[in-house]
Amino acid sequence: MTPAEEAYFKSEIRPILSTFCLECHKEGKQVDFLAVKELSQVHSQRGNLRSAVAQLRNRTMPPAKEEQPSEEDRRKAADWLERVLRETAKEMGPYAGAVTARRLNRLEYDNTIRDLLGLKFKFSQTFPSDGGGGEGFDNNGETLYLPVILMERYMDAAEAILDEAVLIPETRRRFTPADFEQGSQTRLKPGAEASVFLPVAMTAPHTVTVDVRSSQPGKSSLELKVDGITAQRFEVGPAAGKPTEIQLRLFRGTHRLTLACAQGEAELAGLTVQDNPKKITDERREAHRRLFGDVSSGTLAGKGVDERRQAAAAILRKFARLAYRTPVTDKDIEKNLQLFDRSASRGENFETSMKLALKAVLVSPRFLFRIEQDHAEPGIRPVSDHELAVRLSYFIWNSTPDAELNALADAGKLNQPATLKAQLKRMMADPKSESFLRTFTEQWLGTKAVGDTVPASPEAKDAKYIYSKEIGADLRTEALSLMNYLIRDDRSLLELISADYTFLNGPLAEYYGIGGVKGEQFRKVAIADGRRGGVLGLGAVQMLTSPGTRTSPVLRGSWVLGTLLGTPVPAPPPNVPSLDSAGGKKSRTLSLREKLAVHRADATCASCHNVIDPIGFSLDHYDRLGRWRDVDEKGKPIDATGKTAEGKGFDGIAGFKTLILERKHDFARQVTAKMLGYALGRSLADRDDGTIEGIVNRLETNDFKAQTLLEEIVLSTPFRNRNELTIAVNKPKKAAKEEKVEK
Repeated sequence: MTPAEEAYFKSEIRPILSTFCLECHKEGKQVDFLAVKELSQVHSQRGNLRSAVAQLRNRTMPPAKEEQPSEEDRRKAADWLERVLRETAKEMGPYAGAVTARRLNRLEYDNTIRDLLGLKFKFSQTFPSDGGGGEGFDNNGETLYLPVILMERYMDAAEAILDEAVLIPETRRRFTPADFEQGSQTRLKPGAEASVFLPVAMTAPHTVTVDVRSSQPGKSSLELKVDGITAQRFEVGPAAGKPTEIQLRLFRGTHRLTLACAQGEAELAGLTVQDNPKKITDERREAHRRLFGDVSSGTLAGKGVDERRQAAAAILRKFARLAYRTPVTDKDIEKNLQLFDRSASRGENFETSMKLALKAVLVSPRFLFRIEQDHAEPGIRPVSDHELAVRLSYFIWNSTPDAELNALADAGKLNQPATLKAQLKRMMADPKSESFLRTFTEQWLGTKAVGDTVPASPEAKDAKYIYSKEIGADLRTEALSLMNYLIRDDRSLLELISADYTFLNGPLAEYYGIGGVKGEQFRKVAIADGRRGGVLGLGAVQMLTSPGTRTSPVLRGSWVLGTLLGTPVPAPPPNVPSLDSAGGKKSRTLSLREKLAVHRADATCASCHNVIDPIGFSLDHYDRLGRWRDVDEKGKPIDATGKTAEGKGFDGIAGFKTLILERKHDFARQVTAKMLGYALGRSLADRDDGTIEGIVNRLETNDFKAQTLLEEIVLSTPFRNRNELTIAVNKPKKAAKEEKVEK
C-alpha cells in the first residue's frame, strides 16, 4: 500500500474503529482486530477484519446499547477495509481452497445420465429443489445436502433409468397343473383355490391366459387374485372354447397368482403369463447397446456360471468406470457382482440380474457425489488428472467427462496448460456448453426467475405490448443470447454494459416497440436510440427488480451494486418507516422519486440511499414489465437524471453506462468472482481475492476478452489444485501436565 493509503488509514479509518470498537476490542481481548495499527499488520488480523466489515454493514456491531457511528462512517470504514483486504490478498501467496464431497445437483444428474446412456428424460424431477449458496449458484457443495427423502428418490430414479435402458427379453411362462403349489387342486369346487408363484423381471403390462372350463352343465364363476387381492371375476362354460385372457399390470418382484372358484365347479388345465413390455424406441435400444454391447441372454445360452459372471464383470467394469468418473478395480465391482450372483441364483435371466448390479452403481456415493482424494499432508497439492477432468466437464458441460477427457486423464496429460486450453476450446464448441451458459447467466443475473409468476399487464391499452408467458421466455432468451454471443465470439466483457445492440425476435421486438424484426428466430439487432443494449437494457432485469404493481429505483439500484459491481447493499436499519408512508398525508400525490427524496431527509437512510437511488433513477424509463415509458405510474414525466454519491451527474441509462465503465476494474472483478465461484462450486474466501485480482489484471491487458476469462479460471491455482486441511488436536490438560513432569 502507498504512503497516502497509510496516512488515510491513520487519519480517517482507524479513528472510527477506535472510537466505537476500542472498549471491547482492545489489546488482550479475544477479537483484537485493533491490533492493526499499521497497514503492514493487516495480514495478522484478516479474518477478524473481514468479520468487522460484515458487522459494520449489517449493523450488528457496535452492540445496540452502545454509541453508534453515523451511516456515512459505517459505509466509509467498511468499503475501505474491504478494498484493502482485497488488494492485499495477493501478498498471501497461492491459495486453492478446501474441497468438500459434492453431490450432483438436479441438472448435473440428468445430464450425466444423458451422456452415460443417451436417455434424455428428466429423471430428477421428483428430487427436492437445489438451493443456491456461496456465490449464488445451485452447484455449491456446501449447500448440496442429502436429505433422507432424496436417497429414496435416488433409488426410484435408478429403477426408472434401468427400466428404460435395459431391454428384458419378453417372457412367456406356462404353468401346468403340476406347477401349482402343494395342496392346490385342478378340480375346483366352491371356495377352493389353486395358486402359483410368478417372478416378474420388470414392471409392465401382462396378459394372463387361464385355461379352465366348467365341470358341470351350467356356467361356473371364478376369480383371479394377485397377492390375495381379486384382480378380475369371470365365468366359464362346460364346452372347450377360447381361453380367458386377463390384462394386468404387474410390478417387479414375485407375485402369487391364485385362481379361486366362487360358484359351481371348474377344471383347471393350465395358466400362461406373457409380459408386454413397452415399445422399444431407438433411444432405449441405444441405451441398452451402451450397457451390454452384443451380450445378451441369447448369446450366453448354454454358457456356464463362470462365463456368465465374467460377462457381467466386463459390463460392470466398463459402466462403473464411466459412472464413477475414475478408474475402478476388481474389488470395486465385486460387491455389485455379488448382487448379480444372488439374482442369477434365483433363475432370473441375465439382463434382469444385471439390472440389480447396475442399480447399485447408480445409487453409489461414487456416482452421486464428486469425491476427490484426501491427503494427509497439509498445504496445496495438484488434483489428479481424473479429478481435473471432472472439474472441467462439470464446469463447462454440467456433466461427466467424455471419452477424450478420460483418455487424456488416463495418460496423465490433462494438467498441461496447452492441453487444458485446447480442451476448453473444444468443449466450448460442443452444444453441451449451452448448459453452462444458461445456468451461469440465469443464476448470476437472476433472470431465471422471470416468467410465469408475473401477471399480464391490464394497464396496456395496445395488445401488442401485453405481457405473456411466451414473452417471459423471450426475455430470458434475450439475456442468454447476449452472454452466448460475447463468450462464443470472444467479445469484450465490457459489452455487457456498453453494447449498442441486443438480441430480439419478432414478438419481443414488437413488445419493446422496435420495428423491422420479424419471425420467431432471435438475431442481433442494432440499437440506435440508446434505450436498449447490455444487461441494463434487458427487460428481464427490469421485471425482476419491480415488486408488485410498480417499479423500484431502490431494488434496481441495489441490483446494479450487488450483481454488477460486487458491493451488496446492507439490510436497512430497524424501525425504518415504509416508503409508501413518506410525505404523510401528501403521500398519495407524490411520485416515487419525490417519496424517496423525503425518505433521504432522514440522515440514517441517506447514507445508503444516496448511493442506491441515483442508480435506480437512471433506469426509471423502464416500467415494471421492462417496456420503455415516458411517464410514471401517476402520469408524471419520467426524470432519469441523477448524481452519484461522488457527485458525478448523468442523464438516463446512456449516461449511467458511461459512469459504470469508469469502474471497469470493479465490474471485471465481479464477473470474475462470480464465474470463479461457479467453476469451483464453493464459496469464495478472503484468500481467493489474490487469484481474482491476478485474473482481472490479465483481463485488462487483453481487452477484457471473454475467452481469456475462461482460460484464466481453468489455469488458475484453485481450479487445478486443492488445499488439504490441517486439524489441530489439543492434548488433554492432564496429559500435557504429565508430559511436563516427564521432561
